[in-house]
Amino acid sequence: MRLRLGFIGVGAMGLSHVQSMRKLGEDKVEIAAFCDTNEANLKQALAVAPAAETFRDARELARARLDAIFVSTPNFTHAGLVPEILAAGKHLFLEKPCGITGEECRRVLEAAEASDRVLMLGHELRYSPYFQKIKDLVSAGEIGSPRMVWTREFRGPFQKKVGDWIQDDRLSGGCLVDKNCHHFDLMNWWVGARPKRVAAFGGCAVNRVLGSEHQVHDHASVSFEYDNGVRGTLHLCMFALDFPHEDLEMGIIGDGGMLLTRISRIEILQWKRSGNQKEPIVHSVRARHGEGWGSHLGFDEIHEEFWKCIVERRAPLTSARNCVDGTMLAIAAEESIRKGVIVDFDRWFGKY
Repeated sequence: MRLRLGFIGVGAMGLSHVQSMRKLGEDKVEIAAFCDTNEANLKQALAVAPAAETFRDARELARARLDAIFVSTPNFTHAGLVPEILAAGKHLFLEKPCGITGEECRRVLEAAEASDRVLMLGHELRYSPYFQKIKDLVSAGEIGSPRMVWTREFRGPFQKKVGDWIQDDRLSGGCLVDKNCHHFDLMNWWVGARPKRVAAFGGCAVNRVLGSEHQVHDHASVSFEYDNGVRGTLHLCMFALDFPHEDLEMGIIGDGGMLLTRISRIEILQWKRSGNQKEPIVHSVRARHGEGWGSHLGFDEIHEEFWKCIVERRAPLTSARNCVDGTMLAIAAEESIRKGVIVDFDRWFGKY
């Protein structure tokens, strides 16, 4: 089945989606339409697909003769576009986050569950064999029952965005929402539970771009607890060095052992509590980095899976229901920092 695709937002991320979908081949997809208000972005996209139609209004593109649409616009626009695109009968690939407030996330979830169209959230890490291997090891009982999970990301600042929208928490939702919903989503998935409470601290010490109270944080520490008693942490610093190889650290500990990422080598290190293990078990995984913006693990795979979910008429692994908690956890952490409180999920967000 050949799908006609449209792309709303063709900046760095949107263009990477265009390039990755083109790799599937002309027998599977046609790059048919682009929408962007930036002429330079449109020019770059047309260099990839010269015959594509161009739009300046996202809602006009949503009504065009297309099968599926990719949305890679600033975060604050996501929740408004989703209902219109789904109501127009289009399948939707929505870049993360699904919203920047609890109400926006609920709106996206409700629209997704009221539609028979595929809505895939752009949490590509779940689709990499590397992170799937961790999920498989946990599910197989290799570390016993999970007890703790964590992420540590020390890196350089955000890349420049048009109008610096990513630096404004009213537009991006905050650093943790834009940046770390990926990692919260993975940890939720590995643990297999819903967040219950979160307490966080953070601020802006170095990367002051806006000079206002709406400047996003450049460092934070987040502690959270799941409804099954598992505890987690996330530590972020965005004024550290940009290292030559990605060594984002993630791990999970159970009552029977521990797993730790070594992403630069595409390896997973495992320790078991039983026996006298001096060196880790090393799991080498065949996984590839995607091309384009970020070169993330799973980036090519998520595009292949989007096509398959549409033609096979099945729900994606990164549906709104499966992934909304990752964004909600990030939103809760931002609220905790802003108001100096422990956020209880059910009291704060209600049922969703």
